[in-house]
Amino acid sequence: MGGVIQRIRGALSRIPPDFQRLLRPMAFLYGVIVLQELMVKLFCFQSVTFRGELMTLLLSLPIAAALGLLCGVLPRRAGKVVLNILVWVITIWVGAQIVYYSVFHTFLSLFSVTMAGMVAKDFFSQAIYQVAKNVLPITILLIFPTVTVMALPWLFPEGERRSRSLLSCAGGSLALCLTAAAVVLCSTGGTMSLRYIFTQSASADLQVSNFGLLTATALDFQRSVLQQEGEEVLAPEPEPEPEPPVEVPEPEGGEEAPEEPVVYGDNVLEIDFDALMAEESNETLLQMHEYFSQRKPTAKNGWTGYFAGKNLVWIVAEAYSPLAISPELTPTLYRLSQEGFRFNNFYTPSWGVSTSDGEYVTTTGLLPKAGVWSYRASGSNYMPFGFGNLFSQQGYAAKAYHDHTYTYYGRDISHPNMGYDYKGLGNGLEVTATWPESDVEMMELTVPEYVNEDHFVAYYMTVSGHLQYNFVGNYIAYKNRDLVKDLPYSEEVQAYLACQIELDRAVESLIEQLEAAGKLEDTVIVLSGDHYPYGLTPEGINELAGHEVEPNFELYKSRLLLWCASMEEPVEVDKYCSSLDIMPTLANLFGLPYDSRLVMGRDILSDSPGLVIFSNYSYLTDAGAYDSKTDTFTPWEADTVVEEDYAKKVLTDVTSRFDYSRLILETDYYRVVFGEKTPWDLVPEGAS
Repeated sequence: MGGVIQRIRGALSRIPPDFQRLLRPMAFLYGVIVLQELMVKLFCFQSVTFRGELMTLLLSLPIAAALGLLCGVLPRRAGKVVLNILVWVITIWVGAQIVYYSVFHTFLSLFSVTMAGMVAKDFFSQAIYQVAKNVLPITILLIFPTVTVMALPWLFPEGERRSRSLLSCAGGSLALCLTAAAVVLCSTGGTMSLRYIFTQSASADLQVSNFGLLTATALDFQRSVLQQEGEEVLAPEPEPEPEPPVEVPEPEGGEEAPEEPVVYGDNVLEIDFDALMAEESNETLLQMHEYFSQRKPTAKNGWTGYFAGKNLVWIVAEAYSPLAISPELTPTLYRLSQEGFRFNNFYTPSWGVSTSDGEYVTTTGLLPKAGVWSYRASGSNYMPFGFGNLFSQQGYAAKAYHDHTYTYYGRDISHPNMGYDYKGLGNGLEVTATWPESDVEMMELTVPEYVNEDHFVAYYMTVSGHLQYNFVGNYIAYKNRDLVKDLPYSEEVQAYLACQIELDRAVESLIEQLEAAGKLEDTVIVLSGDHYPYGLTPEGINELAGHEVEPNFELYKSRLLLWCASMEEPVEVDKYCSSLDIMPTLANLFGLPYDSRLVMGRDILSDSPGLVIFSNYSYLTDAGAYDSKTDTFTPWEADTVVEEDYAKKVLTDVTSRFDYSRLILETDYYRVVFGEKTPWDLVPEGAS
């Protein structure tokens, strides 16, 4: 061993000092970056892949070379200072990402950094808790700046800086950069290629696992800062239909079925895409018109207008999970889950920037844009399919409420734009300012504001289910502690259940007030979550589920509650569906005018194929599951035969929905299509 070291030292000694002056900082930074990238993957993903590690090693080379070259060309004193700063910046960024991921299970985007002040107060204690919980990686990370200081004399040998060595190292760095880019751009194999993940994917998880955190940060900077909105032009790709139509149950009762099957029209509006394309000079909008004109719409069906004329109370519940539903602890939620629609394969995926994305997906039927708060960004756009807009145009009172700070995530911008008279804490909703606040109190204060109206739609975003789950810093958990203290669970699971009891009692209060006002039979209640309870540890989720929960898909399985007291029998639906599909499903049930080509979700009760889309482009269909992390499609049944390019076709549809959702937001596309008109103005003549 000593001989090997001796030979290495001998080889290094033969490198001219002026080259060593540049190469040593490069090599040191490469080692720091590789080790820290490995830590990110191990602590965030608990695993690494051969492909991902190989690509990370390759793409870290030009980063280290460029930064090391910067340190090497400076005078020794300045070079030492800059190297220290670089190591500290990288260390802090990596540490912040590990802590952020441990709280939100997504990576911190540059946009989120600019909005950190809004969320810092509410998540400060959770951040401290996660720092303490991740003391091992944080401690290891803090070692790197210390090592840098100790290594500075070795890293900056005496020697004259020469243009020859500078040009050689600069040329080498450029060559490394071009080589890395060429390798990535030529990697086109698989269902989802590395090239697509690098150039077009908006999934931070995929980019970090395949290319490393620093490369993913550079891509985030390019996407959110350098790229001009609406600039990218996409080739129109009509949605493929890889599966036959899916059978869904029809409403029971009414007249006997006719001998001839009913032929339903499509859920479309009178939009002249040919005229729009003829008048359009903007290439992006032209491509969008072409794409949407070719998309296959969903057909109306036996459920169309089933709830027409009824009132609607729509609840998106903080961290709601079916794991908390039981006849003993949450009897009201249990009742709704048993008596209404039973969607047996419903999922609530998590998204990349904020929990507000869960609201955005649920209420708009669109996928969020990476790197921004999509709901807030939509606040200046025309949102014709916002239910506040659609219902109020028919004389309904349209109300929206949130029992936390009314400006949080820009809801004071997004929700009025959806057509609601919006109130939150500090803006007309006088709930007691605890953390978190009480959903029960919100219902008691708000239902009287609309329950005596002839017709109403009320939208709620709750907060009582919010992390962190303990009996010290969570007021709601402490409030309901006596109801869960004897349950055979850990403290975090007991605290979570205590929070969900508050949601259950809020819905109970809602139902009691509706019944007292004589409006219960004429009101539909809809409830889903904004995301799974990621404030629970994996151990806590497994404990609550009673088994080890599969983290890629099962973790996000949920239950959509869709209930009306007038329903005589529950309705079983087995199609794979998600929160993205709620808005078009409700629009069809209430007979609201919308164009199914212009939203990315699908009416669950139509015969369209089932599809669940996740933030990392993984998906579920009625045929099987595609995992983007392993780039594999697995049929539900081992003997199921699917066409050879089935997985690729569905992925093409998935990626198109991401791309065109983004462009709808960036270009204010609905305003382009509708102008000053509303969907009610564009109902096809004779439509039923």
